Order: sequence, then structure tokens, then C-alpha cells
Amino acid sequence: MVYSAWMRQAMSGHFLFDNRFTTDPQPGLTVHLYFWALGLVAKVTGIPFAANFGRLLFTGLFVPLLYRLVKRVSGSVFITRLAVSLTILGGGVGFFVWQNFGVTIVRPVPDAISSLMLGRLPIDVWQPEAFVFPSMLTNGLFMVSLCLILIVFQSFLDARDGWKPVLWGALAIGVLMNIHSYDVLMIAFAMVGFLVMQLGARQLSAAWVGRGVVIALGVLPAALWFVHVLHNDAVFQARAATPTYSANFRQVFFGYVLMFLLALPGLYIRFRTNRQRAGVGLFSALLIGLFVAAQTASPDGFFLGQPVWLGVFAAALASLFLMASEDQPALNLLLAWGVTGIVGLYFPELFQRKLAMGLSVPWAILATLGFGEMVRGRDRSARNLASIVVTLLLSATSICWLLARDRFLIRNDVSNTTVHPVYLSRDEQEIIRLIAQDPRSRKVVVAMPGVASPGFDETGQKMPDVFNTPAMPDLNPIISGLTGAYTFAGHWSETPDYNKRRSLETELFEARLAPEKQKEILDEIKPDYIVQPMEETFGPTLRLYGFDLADLSSEGETVFSGNQFKLIRVRH
Repeated sequence: MVYSAWMRQAMSGHFLFDNRFTTDPQPGLTVHLYFWALGLVAKVTGIPFAANFGRLLFTGLFVPLLYRLVKRVSGSVFITRLAVSLTILGGGVGFFVWQNFGVTIVRPVPDAISSLMLGRLPIDVWQPEAFVFPSMLTNGLFMVSLCLILIVFQSFLDARDGWKPVLWGALAIGVLMNIHSYDVLMIAFAMVGFLVMQLGARQLSAAWVGRGVVIALGVLPAALWFVHVLHNDAVFQARAATPTYSANFRQVFFGYVLMFLLALPGLYIRFRTNRQRAGVGLFSALLIGLFVAAQTASPDGFFLGQPVWLGVFAAALASLFLMASEDQPALNLLLAWGVTGIVGLYFPELFQRKLAMGLSVPWAILATLGFGEMVRGRDRSARNLASIVVTLLLSATSICWLLARDRFLIRNDVSNTTVHPVYLSRDEQEIIRLIAQDPRSRKVVVAMPGVASPGFDETGQKMPDVFNTPAMPDLNPIISGLTGAYTFAGHWSETPDYNKRRSLETELFEARLAPEKQKEILDEIKPDYIVQPMEETFGPTLRLYGFDLADLSSEGETVFSGNQFKLIRVRH
């Protein structure tokens, strides 16, 4: 809905966007080229079609870009095709402890497994941007970002031989800085690792470095504008300060463990020198050290402080230096991306979790190359059987994303937030239509925050990992996304001080709230519309949660009345 809100602003002729998930004053300085372009498409097709058009378009573009990258490191048709398949579908062991909701293990699993995983789900269960297939399912922004990342990396490689790729690389990294800026830092880490490897292999020229620097300078226009917005938009500052810590290292490890188990032994076999094999050993030791250290890591803070992170990053660079190949710069780049990506996830800044973008790509390719080394010399039937087993194992979590989670959410009409529906009812559609056609440039809407509906068995016991259609759907983000209206508490990250504002908004709809307190909240929000839940529809259920529903119809004129909701235009 954040993306939809930007598209909705583009549909209204805006190039500079503001945040529709808060009522705070803003200068409206955000530029997002991808959703601006999709907004132009949405003027003709509507937002849902445009959003899915972008997702499918860049999903399709990603495949040939990936194929071109894999061809750089594999001369075998069999390995190339397998690498493309495993990169698209590959995951970890999340299928073994699969859940549809949350990030902690709540379903029964063997105690030894839960203890090893510290009671937390691997990231291939819940962090889509870190893997390709969940990114394909989730949204187009992840896919266009993955395409741009591949273009940038391949431009760096092609720049070895001339200037022709430099323009495309500079344009790609410039757009990436605008639409998904965190990825540029991930690229920077990878390019530092690549530089170290090329120095170690004595395969770096001044001309190549110079052309690489010119590609990197493509970030400047978007980076300078980003700094300008950060300095001048208090709402954007609050959004940027939202902590998004990376998952515990055990969760990361088990998200990629199958790839590690193929890649690292396979690389050891592939490498012919003791120096390169020592590099594989050093990185393997680093993984083991991080795995052990994760036992005592806090879930609400940085895993590694700055001095420790710098030491770990230096060790990662040392392993890359040792693993460098003299005649395979593309393999060096994949290793640099994969190794620095694992360590970069714990770069001690608030946005660190977002640095996992596309991290499965290098590890899946490296895993396939490792698998190729393991089956080299085997007869064709044994090789094919082994490839089927590996494909099924690495694809199992992606199958769960599609056939377990998506099917469950659609059937139960609930999103994985537990408080947003999959489908919009007729009442909700009509309310969205009426608010959207209000010609005012600024309109504020208040709706009751969502209430989840956990599943209970026939004995009345709460069922783990089961939620039904929300007891009260949270329409706030949906209204902001599809109408362009402002909401008071629309989004956990986009709304400054979200939890406090959500509590206030919930209080507003509580029948036992004192009238003077109700007026105080309304005076703070200053809504133009109130979405009033109908007592006969929602009241009995909400009372089970100890909540009596207030009727705010007296605050203005009812412009729509349905079976579920009224829409009240507030008097000012």
C-alpha cells in the first residue's frame, strides 16, 4: 500500500511524493522513478493491474539477465540450466519448520531442532527479498531492483574491455539508488571484495578501475537528492530511523545452509591451490564463529558492534583474497557478493536487514558450481538423480510460499499481517470509491485499527499459526494506498510514533471513552471522513475481545451506509 500510495499520487500528476500514512506536515520531496512510471500506467489500467504488470515484466527480464551471468562462470549447458533453476527457486531448510505467520517457531518441532535454531524461523520462511522466488511473488520493486543489480555487476565486469558498458552501469546504479538505495551499499561491499580479489590475482588495471569509478559516480544525482530530502523532511527522517535489525545469524545460516553445504565443499574441490583452499577454510571458520556467537545475540539490537564488524569484514576480505582466481573475474565477483553479503547483513546501521536483497543469487550459483564438481565424472543417470534430489530440496521452501502460505491466506481471507483482508467487501470498495472521487488535494480519513482473529479448535484451544479473516479489518493503509487520502496511523514504519497513534485511534472507537477525550483525539486527527464499523456486524465479535464499539455518526453526515461500515463526512 505504500507503493500504491505513490502510484496514486503519480496518477494525480505528482512527480514529488509525500507520505500518506501520517497527518504530519511534509514538504513532499520524495522521488521514486519506478512507482512514478507505474502510476502513469495505472492512469489507464488501475493500480492492481499496473503493479502486477511491473512485477511480471521484471520477473521475465530477470531470467535472461541471470542466464547471462551464469554463462560467465559455466561452460556446461547442464550446470547453466540447473544454476538458473536453483537461483530462481532456491532456499534453505525453512520448509522443515514451515509456518504461515510470524518469525518465531510456534508449531511443534523436535526440541533439538528448535534449540539449534534458537526458536526462530529461518529467513527463507519470512524474508522474501533475500530470495528470488518469494521476491517474484511479493512485488515488482524487488524484481526491478534485482534486475538493476545484475546489470550493474555485469557492467563492472564488461568495463574491463572498454567504455561501452559504463553508461548502462551508471544509469542502472543511479536508478537503483533512487528506488532501493540500500542495495547500493550492498554493491559497494561486494565491489570492495571484488577489488581485493582482483588485486590478489594481479588482474586489475588502472583503466578498469577508472571505468568502474565512473559507473559508481552514477549514484551521485540520486544520492544528493536523498541527502536533501533527509535534511528537510522530518517525516522521512522518522521513517529512516525505524530500526530494521537483521535476523539472528542462525536464522540467516539456516536460510542458506543447503547452498553453503554445496558451495563450500564444491569450491574446495574446484580450487587447485592451497591458498584458495585456505580461503574456503577461513570463510567456513568465520561462518562457524558467527553461528556460535549468535547463541547470545540480542534480538533487539546490533549483533556486531562497529569494531567487531570491521574485524569480521576484514576476515571476510582476507578469505576472498585467498580464494581469488586469476582467470575467472565473474567467479570472483560472485564470491565477493556472497561472502561480503553475509557479513554486510550485520553492518551496524538501523536498516541492516534490507541488505539481504538478492543474497541467494550468488550463493545459489556457487552451490550449483559446487554440485557440478561433486558429480563430475559420475555416469549420467546418477548425475540426473542427484540433480533431482538437490532441486527438490532447495526448492521445497519456495513451493511452501506458493502452495502453503498463499493458498492458506486466500482461503482464510487474511494477509500475513493478520489484520488486513485479502479481498475487499462491497462496502469497502464503495467507501474507497467515494473517498477517491473527493476532489480535495488533502483529505484525512480515520478508521478503526485492525483486530486479528486467531483460530481455535473444537475444544476452544488456540491453534498455533492459524488466523482467520480479521475480526476487524484495518482499512487505514488500504485507504491511503488506493485513494490518496492521509491516515493518522497507517503503517508501522511510515507513520512516526505508530504504536502511540494506533492506540489513540483505537481509543476513539471505544464506547467507554469519555466524551472530552474523544473530542481531544478528534481535534488532534482533524479527520474529514470517519469509517464507522456497524455495531450489528462487528459489535458481538469485538465484545469477545473486551471492546465496546462507539458510534461516531453524530460527528457528521453519513454519505454511505452498508452492512459492514458507514462513511461519515465530518463537520468542520
